[in-house]
Amino acid sequence: MSAEVKVLSASTRTNLEALKHHMKKLGFKYFEEKDGWIDFGTSLYGARLSNTNKVSVHFNNRNMFSMFDNLDLYDKLPEVKQAILDFYEAEGIKE
Repeated sequence: MSAEVKVLSASTRTNLEALKHHMKKLGFKYFEEKDGWIDFGTSLYGARLSNTNKVSVHFNNRNMFSMFDNLDLYDKLPEVKQAILDFYEAEGIKE
């Protein structure tokens, strides 16, 4: 069974780096890319992102998932949303 690896374009990689930088400023210091998603989190559990206090963003369509148990993070949701919308706009993703 072969695994298909999708290589991101240079512009997508640049836009993704800008999103990572913005999310880091909002307190989401850790990230993982997997299966068309990028997960941003505030902490690690072992060598992986913790399942709580994280935001997942899809690369190819406007889809976001968040899970917080730290109520202070809810105050950051408008900025998180704007950073993600800016990423989608830069990528030309409308829906």
